[in-house]
Amino acid sequence: MRRYETIFITHPELTEEDLSLLHEKLRSIISSWKGEMIKLEDWGLKKLSYEIRKNTRGHYFLIDYLAANDLVRELERNLRLNDRVLKFQTVKLGNQVSPEAAQALPEVGPAEKAIKVIERSSPSPEPKREEAEPEAFGEEKKNEIAG
Repeated sequence: MRRYETIFITHPELTEEDLSLLHEKLRSIISSWKGEMIKLEDWGLKKLSYEIRKNTRGHYFLIDYLAANDLVRELERNLRLNDRVLKFQTVKLGNQVSPEAAQALPEVGPAEKAIKVIERSSPSPEPKREEAEPEAFGEEKKNEIAG
């Protein structure tokens, strides 16, 4: 089995009962397809980066689980069909992970994730201005500059 992480955003005005029904449905899908849920985290109500279906806020959730490809497809199909779910995204975290090994994996804290993001998002060095200009001009401009 592979380890996956699915983040989904629900409608901000859902009641606790609606959320618990959605969580139970997702748990039953994972168990019926012989997957194993590692954790389900409630990240709370947050402001969205952009408006989704006339909503500016959304309730964020994270599911960490072990599954086969078919289970991921079925889980995403159910999230897509549910009108209460605004957006979702699934990421594969690892290949061939056993359930025992998944429980023993260390949790990455938010500070460690932020460090990784900062390291990845460092801008690439810009080319020198002198190197970039001659390529931007046609032959005529190059001759005018040289002469």
